[in-house]
Amino acid sequence: MKFGYLHATLSKPEIRCEVLPNGLTVLTCETQLAPVAEIQLWAKVGSADERPFESGLAHFHEHMLFKGTERRGVGEIAGEIEGAGGRINAYTSFDTTVYHATLPSDQLAVGVDVLSDALLHSVFDPAEIDREIEVVREEIRRSEDSPSQVLGQAVFSECYQVHPYREPILGSDDSVASIDRERLRAFFERWYTPDNIVAVAAGDFDRAELVEQLRVRFDGRALGKISRQRPQEPTQSGRRTVVCARPFERVNIELAYPSVPFRHDDCALLDLLAFVLGNSDSSRLHRRVKEREGVVDHIDAYSYTPMERGLTSISMGTDRERALAAIEASVAEVERFRVEAVSDEELERARVNYLASEHFERESVSGLAMKLGSFHVTAGDYRHETDYMTRIRSATPADLLRVAQRYLAADQITVGAVLAESDAAALDAASIGRAVSRGSERIARVFAVPAKLDSHSDARRIHSYRLSNGVQLNVLPRRNVPVIALRGAFLGGILAEDAATSGITAFLSSMWMRGTESHSTADFARTTENLAAEIDGFAGRSSLGVTLDTPIDGFDPALELVAEMLLEPAFDPTEFERERRDTLASIERRQDRLAQLAFHLFTETHYPTHPYRLPLTGSVDSVTAFDDTLLRAHHARLIRGSNLSLAIAGDVDPDTAAVRISSCLSTLDSRPFDPPSPPIDPAPDEIRTAELHKERAQAHMVIGFRGLTVTDDDRFSLEVIAQLLAGQGGRLFLELRDRRSLAYTVSASNVEGVAPGYFTVYIATAPEKLDEAKSGMLEELEKLIQERPSESELTRARRYLVGNFAIGQQRNSVHATQIALNSLYGLGAEADQKFPEQVMAIGADDVLRVAQRIIRMDAYTLALIHP
Repeated sequence: MKFGYLHATLSKPEIRCEVLPNGLTVLTCETQLAPVAEIQLWAKVGSADERPFESGLAHFHEHMLFKGTERRGVGEIAGEIEGAGGRINAYTSFDTTVYHATLPSDQLAVGVDVLSDALLHSVFDPAEIDREIEVVREEIRRSEDSPSQVLGQAVFSECYQVHPYREPILGSDDSVASIDRERLRAFFERWYTPDNIVAVAAGDFDRAELVEQLRVRFDGRALGKISRQRPQEPTQSGRRTVVCARPFERVNIELAYPSVPFRHDDCALLDLLAFVLGNSDSSRLHRRVKEREGVVDHIDAYSYTPMERGLTSISMGTDRERALAAIEASVAEVERFRVEAVSDEELERARVNYLASEHFERESVSGLAMKLGSFHVTAGDYRHETDYMTRIRSATPADLLRVAQRYLAADQITVGAVLAESDAAALDAASIGRAVSRGSERIARVFAVPAKLDSHSDARRIHSYRLSNGVQLNVLPRRNVPVIALRGAFLGGILAEDAATSGITAFLSSMWMRGTESHSTADFARTTENLAAEIDGFAGRSSLGVTLDTPIDGFDPALELVAEMLLEPAFDPTEFERERRDTLASIERRQDRLAQLAFHLFTETHYPTHPYRLPLTGSVDSVTAFDDTLLRAHHARLIRGSNLSLAIAGDVDPDTAAVRISSCLSTLDSRPFDPPSPPIDPAPDEIRTAELHKERAQAHMVIGFRGLTVTDDDRFSLEVIAQLLAGQGGRLFLELRDRRSLAYTVSASNVEGVAPGYFTVYIATAPEKLDEAKSGMLEELEKLIQERPSESELTRARRYLVGNFAIGQQRNSVHATQIALNSLYGLGAEADQKFPEQVMAIGADDVLRVAQRIIRMDAYTLALIHP
């Protein structure tokens, strides 16, 4: 497999960098991928810059800069962006705090004005500080309910004994509770100066106008005098272990090795190393630890390289009985990496897939800007990306062997584990140490360790076809990026299941990825990665299908693989049992995903008999009963030409693609298809309540009503209603989070289906706040059915939906998905393009009428999970 074509096509638009007289650095990348632009403001301060008495302040600023300025009140910052059709958000890391907005091109000036106002003129109102303290404390509680976050924090605190990377980015409950305006303001004045901020813009805009806007808004602010002063982490000597017992169901383990900062020459090599080791289905850890030895449910590897020394880590999920074996097997594979050079094929596959990912990242202006800012702020210069990519392209097996030997030594490993409180005695430092030693010794017996090496917008036109076996094919040529997206959708999903077969559709879509009659599981994954393609199956409430994303050069062979999945699935008995084991483990993990669990509790209460009550992955009883006969019958029932809607979007010739598809799928079953149509449960005519007790830090509540089908014209009004409630400018967010500080997470959602779906509101809050949260949510729902929304509020919601629709249109995958599903559901291949017009036509009377149709205060379903 050669990758020269990727070298040739990885050209990028001109990047310009300048420092304005006011000290602000401006990085711009003008490109016309779509009429969309991104503006990001990178403050060069993160949690690792906090003094001991400032824990949590960097992240708290991320929250407070959305809480009002001298010109804008609470909620108006997000509301104005959403009202312009854009998205706004922010995040805090150890090293940076980033504020970013994506908008239609003609609204970029709004984004610049809003973000700069937030960064320079926030008022830090004491009352809002008090409210946001409660919101962040809810965020901290949420992290305490996440096994991965608990484990990650424990490992970082063990790996970093001195460096502030050991402290949580959110701060602690006590430190956040003690935040006051004086400390907040002092932190802001010290770090948020123009010379400590980098403005990054990418997309369709006029550079001169943008630079002038930034100059005007940042003039008059004094330059800073702050410099980073962080303690250096000493070299780790000896193994370290940390074990946490929590009220979780499964065992999560992480192996971490000290590595390098982002700017280091070996950073690129460690990224390639992590891919070969554990970043794909054909990786060593997946094939040998998960599939061959069967000691983990999932496993992956990643290289985390912040501004200062990072970590190369392996994370896995398993159970108490297999935990020590999982550690031993994983360490053995790392040790193998240190004594046996990777093959040319392994390295080339990793390289091709990495370079291909560059194409996909460049589909969005957000990805372009984020990459640009990351290299400039974290690595010190955006031009470092050139050196980084050169190392990716020139890396050899000997290079990867060298970095493995240098950075992955077993005597520098930190092993972290989070397990159930009832299993606390299953793992301790001694037993973990023995497992690490056994893993090292296993490889030492096979290989003689070698001596270490020396360091060195056009008009959219869809072409539609009907194939002889009944397949609907729609092709949308888009020539701006040399990638192709294919989506194939079949009617089915949960709609085609009952209690006995619950989860069979998701099981089927996963089995497609476990080999064909011509390719084993490993061969299928390896061939896909050699093509730099991504192939997967999916399952939902009303459909199932396949996805393909590939560079143009790999489209034909990748299409053949997709055809093999559908026409010649292996359904190998060994793979069947592995999938059953993985699915059962996933069902068990549901008990720790409380938001997901709350929605499942809602659906099974709301629908007494209809299949929409069933969980996507099934139940322990149903999955345990699956067999080959049932799986093949389900496949034969649904996978037919007359039930297949295919869509292709990308750099492709429509007629050529149609001929190719027809050839590949010529043997697809052409018999008529009988769509699943189970009886519809009547909408509830009373209040239904279901509760589940879980000893967790947060409570989760869903309130919902019977919704609409995908063909109901009122669905556009219901989308507007959901947006009036949801979003950072929505009523639920403003009332329950901003004003009452009841939650970090609160949302509204409209879920449609071939059968009537549901409309819900959701909140995660402290258990003692449940009653207030419930009454607050019901009050906001009552308002919807009592009075029309204001014109300004309605305009903001409509613009947000339309603006986000435009932002999503950047990617071929979005076009292909929308076309395939709309065609499958009988809406027409072009239906998605009518969305902006249909949304903008929604008036206040429509909102009130549909709200009164859907929201019945005497007939809702309440699902509640709490201690």
